[in-house]
Amino acid sequence: MSKRPTTLPVIVDKSHLISIGEQLYSESVELVRELVNNAYDADATRVQVLIEQERLAVEDNGSGMDLEGLKQYFSVGSPLKRLQGKSALFGRDLIGQFGIGKFATLSACERFRVSTRKGDFSATVAFDKDDWWRRGDRWELPLEVNPADGRREDGTTVTLDRLKKQFDPAEVKARLAESVPINAPDFEVLVNGEKIHPPRLSGHRIPFLEGTQFGLVHGEIVILPNSAASTSNLGIECKVRQVTIRRELFGMESWGRDVTRIRGEVHADFLPITSDRGGFITDSEEYKAFSEAMSRISIVITPFTKPNQASVTPISSIWLA
Repeated sequence: MSKRPTTLPVIVDKSHLISIGEQLYSESVELVRELVNNAYDADATRVQVLIEQERLAVEDNGSGMDLEGLKQYFSVGSPLKRLQGKSALFGRDLIGQFGIGKFATLSACERFRVSTRKGDFSATVAFDKDDWWRRGDRWELPLEVNPADGRREDGTTVTLDRLKKQFDPAEVKARLAESVPINAPDFEVLVNGEKIHPPRLSGHRIPFLEGTQFGLVHGEIVILPNSAASTSNLGIECKVRQVTIRRELFGMESWGRDVTRIRGEVHADFLPITSDRGGFITDSEEYKAFSEAMSRISIVITPFTKPNQASVTPISSIWLA
């Protein structure tokens, strides 16, 4: 007797969506980064982060969303950004990849609202945890379409209500300064009305460029003066699409006290990252090639940590191919 083929349904419990949001990032401040980077992807030129006692809002003047755009926004794990690659207006390299970051807001609040405008379309969608549970098996969110207002510009505001955690404006500014592309043209970020500026390091600057089979590795190492040496923010910022993923020392931890003088940044847009944007897929071929390139660079900069050798080779000639 022949066997009849059978199937089993794949079921995702509603609680899993809440778990993704609450456990995606180890620190709640990371969700602010995610919202600002979403605004960058939407071709915003100005993003305002407003922090209050019971409320946090991220407002941008980007392209906004129509009804189809909102449906896509709330599509869990959507690959759209990975497929598009570039933003529509400025041709920016899109930062978002996984389509789950917006749910990270649930780690810090009981309710978040997305208000958006694109052309004649204006609407607000609310995600309330309590209401989400009351709806049982219905995977739906309330949508309120607002009357068109010709005085408003396109853009999106994400508001977190009923905060469970407090956000320190100074800490948010410091984190955003390294984790969003504030050096990009036509892009600025303000926290409670104060514009964020990238930190400027003083010291011996060594630009570098290395090629790999996956793409370029480039950036700048800064050798701080002895008086500025510190164990705070130790290491080189590793950036993918202008966003710092983490700091690395690339074997320089064996340098002893000299390592406290090493700062800088390296860009490698081809590196695969983890879904929480907190690390790299270290067993990938891309990361192995990246590590090899950085090992070669660390060897070249070693003499510059020695006072009697720091002027042997001018900065302009440290250009690795």
